[in-house]
Amino acid sequence: MAALLAGAGATLLDSVPDLSYAARWAGTPGLFVVRSCAEVGATKERHTQCDGTFRSDDGKTVDLDATISQSLTAGAAVPVQRTSNNSYVRVGVAAFCGWLTMTLFGTVLAGTAIMTVLTLTGHTRSRAGWKALLAAAGVALASALIGAIAGALT
Repeated sequence: MAALLAGAGATLLDSVPDLSYAARWAGTPGLFVVRSCAEVGATKERHTQCDGTFRSDDGKTVDLDATISQSLTAGAAVPVQRTSNNSYVRVGVAAFCGWLTMTLFGTVLAGTAIMTVLTLTGHTRSRAGWKALLAAAGVALASALIGAIAGALT
């Protein structure tokens, strides 16, 4: 149970803020223009990081030394949200669906732990909770599929 709850907590702490940025509910909207990309990090933590320029949609914020951990093409102009800690998150259907999938996955993990404890302790025999978790897992899979299709089309 502890592992399920820890996994749920970690997943939700990571995904919920990025979900709000990907949906443009938080942050500063703008455009990231890619200058160059390179592989960075230690062997097990290698990822692609791109450098470029961020310009907010309202023109008030310009960051000439912006970086984003994405695999992009030099010269690409990508819509992003600038976060409260001055990092950048991609926006759009693919990004939103990806973070929604992760958020729902964390919710399903937490719900599974809670329903398991309630069932084992005899506090519930209801199947409604398990059906709701199954429905949330189905929505997560549908969101992942939509995000994958949208990402392939862009």
